[in-house]
Amino acid sequence: MRKTLKIGPVTWSYLDSGEGDEVWLAFHGYGQEAEVMLHFMKTLRPSARILSFDLPLHGGTEMKHTVLRPSDISDIVGWAIKKTGVQQCSLAGFSLGGKLVIKLVELAPGNINQVLLIAPDGLKMNPLYWLVTHTIIGRELFHFFISYPQPILLTSKFLSKSGLMNKKIDAFVSAQLDTRSKREKVLNTWVGFKQLAPNLKDMRNKVWRYHIKLTVVFGTRDSVIHPRLAKKISGDNCSSADLIWLDTGHNLTTKEHALNLKDQVEFK
Repeated sequence: MRKTLKIGPVTWSYLDSGEGDEVWLAFHGYGQEAEVMLHFMKTLRPSARILSFDLPLHGGTEMKHTVLRPSDISDIVGWAIKKTGVQQCSLAGFSLGGKLVIKLVELAPGNINQVLLIAPDGLKMNPLYWLVTHTIIGRELFHFFISYPQPILLTSKFLSKSGLMNKKIDAFVSAQLDTRSKREKVLNTWVGFKQLAPNLKDMRNKVWRYHIKLTVVFGTRDSVIHPRLAKKISGDNCSSADLIWLDTGHNLTTKEHALNLKDQVEFK
């Protein structure tokens, strides 16, 4: 059964499962809901207590603003510590949820014990994302696309068939943008999360200064969050992060991958 938590303008919907002194806050990827990360983390850490949240604009989580501000999420780790009675929490985030987790490391490092980032979003500013979220003309163009998507979708198909674009990207575009409601959700989510752009230098400093154990997972065949972005997490040598590579694409939150990671990740 879902529970709710109101912090400022956000009413979070979340699932709470398990007991014990190891507490994880988990955040899913775009288009998913809290169950995905709950099942993933329960497979990975069966003895831990998992608080798995619906992201804003997903599931049952609601926010009054159109844009999620850092101050809107900064208290969620402190709340979890008070609720569970532990001294520190651990964080896990996949894709869009990973973007939120990176920002939480910047905001509340003293309350965080360890972090698991799974193909986190926000490591590179996509030109289209910047155009839509930072310019009026970009938003107007996207609103036009919401009503008239055929030219973009047909162009994606053509580029894919011509070998000029990865077929998996075309499949992702088609799956995420084939209905008006999906296109509107993409726009609302892009705009909604634009203020959570990671400051990776600040995150690296916080990880080092507060002795946070950082584990980063990428799929070697991921065409959505490309594995070459891994070096952005901790610099060229990734000295403050344990990097784990799975032979897969972007679908990294399955039970199979959790079982695979269980043998590779070292936890505090």
